[in-house]
Amino acid sequence: MAAESECTKPHAIMISVPYQGHINPFVNLALKLASRGFSVTFVHLEFVHHKLSKSHRKNPNEFEFFSEARESGLDIHYTTISDGFAINFDRELNFKEYWESMLRDFPAIVDEFVAKKIRLSDRCSVDHHFLVLDTNYWWSSIIANERIYGPEFVLYRDVI
Repeated sequence: MAAESECTKPHAIMISVPYQGHINPFVNLALKLASRGFSVTFVHLEFVHHKLSKSHRKNPNEFEFFSEARESGLDIHYTTISDGFAINFDRELNFKEYWESMLRDFPAIVDEFVAKKIRLSDRCSVDHHFLVLDTNYWWSSIIANERIYGPEFVLYRDVI
């Protein structure tokens, strides 16, 4: 159950497309939101988490992406979800199959995650939460309308 103080902050659930040009702006936005008093749950895909932990020479079970931010007092949480494929599945070699699944199957995975996240904080009103997703996730407004009944923000990453 959520503590009363948790319910006074708006809660952003953030999920980016699993590519560096999308992840970096999401990380920056997550830090900005948390520094302005928002509670943030930043969601990475499991395979991205494994790549990041390898690049930091850490065990995936010990690697925590936002640990320093939390130590500085920011209310930012990090978690992972599956994209429906094994960690070692070659997403680049199987690009078409991967993105067909991301558009067809991944929405149900996200929907289940969001529903569980809201259930775990059931003392907070539903409109306490909002989604921040990438424009590539065209289905985000469906999940926001069905689960949150409130705002959903789509981050458009402009090509420079």
